[in-house]
Amino acid sequence: MDLNKADKEILAILKTVFLTRGVRPLLSDDHLRIWIIRMLFLVSITGLISRIAMGIAGKEVTAEMSLFFNTPIAMFFGILFIHINNESENTSIIVFVLTWISLVIGLYV
Repeated sequence: MDLNKADKEILAILKTVFLTRGVRPLLSDDHLRIWIIRMLFLVSITGLISRIAMGIAGKEVTAEMSLFFNTPIAMFFGILFIHINNESENTSIIVFVLTWISLVIGLYV
């Protein structure tokens, strides 16, 4: 699969967000955005693990609990896409796939 220029640009933005070391939120606005995205990712993963653990333990997941678990996921993907669109010059297939995945996870998890 050959990636076009926009896809390569988005992959570079994602590498910057998730692989940059030494991000201090008070250093700059860009660092604050990266830190917020990373913290929402951590909260989302923690919520997914908790929900899976509750399912394995046989506990009922109510609608309120489901909303509690799905809200950080929706916020994570929303802020990630805003950051990608802020940093990117063009739209691409990767953005559409990530949008679709976030919608599916938000609706069916």
